[in-house]
Amino acid sequence: MNLPKLPLGVPLMDRDHAVLEQMFSTLPETKDANLLPLFEAIAQEICDHFSREEIMMEQAQVPILSCHKAQHAALLREVETMRAYLATAEAKVQRHQIGFVLTHLVANHVGGVDQVTSTFLTNRSSAGAPESDSASQPACMAS
Repeated sequence: MNLPKLPLGVPLMDRDHAVLEQMFSTLPETKDANLLPLFEAIAQEICDHFSREEIMMEQAQVPILSCHKAQHAALLREVETMRAYLATAEAKVQRHQIGFVLTHLVANHVGGVDQVTSTFLTNRSSAGAPESDSASQPACMAS
């Protein structure tokens, strides 16, 4: 498994975060005409990741579940706002929004509430409780 820049020690999180990092890394080579499809792919992966992560947290009875879910909802609202903005923006602005704004929103989430959640999960796992790596996938938000 490729590890993300900030590995958290939770396989599902690390795997998904590495996928997102790889997607963001394609931005410099992405042609202007393909910026919106790249954004849509990243947005869908974020949504899918949040769904998998929430199932895992529910199964593990993470004590900050409601806070973490609220953070997911807030980030997804930002994605929806960005989607509307990017639809009419010039390519230079699209690149900035995807490569700087969205990247930082995701990185701040990972370094904040994901870090706290991973501490609970890894401490729970090292104490003998099994940590779920394979969460089923619920339907995600419609684009």
